[in-house]
Amino acid sequence: MTIQPIGAASVALYLTPDDLREHGLTPEELTEELALRLTREAFSQAGISVEGTLEIEAYPELCGVLVFARFQPPRRLWFTFRSLEEVLAAARALGNPAPEGDLVWCDGVYWLSLPADAERAACLLSEFTGPADSSPFLSSRLGEHGSTLLTGEALAVLLHYFPEKME
Repeated sequence: MTIQPIGAASVALYLTPDDLREHGLTPEELTEELALRLTREAFSQAGISVEGTLEIEAYPELCGVLVFARFQPPRRLWFTFRSLEEVLAAARALGNPAPEGDLVWCDGVYWLSLPADAERAACLLSEFTGPADSSPFLSSRLGEHGSTLLTGEALAVLLHYFPEKME
């Protein structure tokens, strides 16, 4: 299998007839489900982490199969805060258990990211700040130019170390 990135979120994958035979397949027998399984396997072998939606187009021929794969990472909700005190106030309002989230420092602002399904938390956070415009590459830009302060359980960690309002 040959895998080649062709964009920030897409790759071209070429499966030779030998690759297919290795899996007991011919180009004619390749279904969309099998092509998706082989694509995920190729991503894994190449060390490419795929989270979220994976969309493929497979073109089987006698000389092998050409697969174009596009992946869309899970959507995140982003919120900005001017100070750590604002982040702490928001974390306290959310209470325990706090939703999973990441905290990043970039451009003089704290960025809090939550999973897209954290609607309740997003509603509560709207009292402290509005959601940030989440352009398609916001996570990448913050990852490259920002400093990740806390990952995963950011709000729970803040609540653990700062349980009460600072005076």
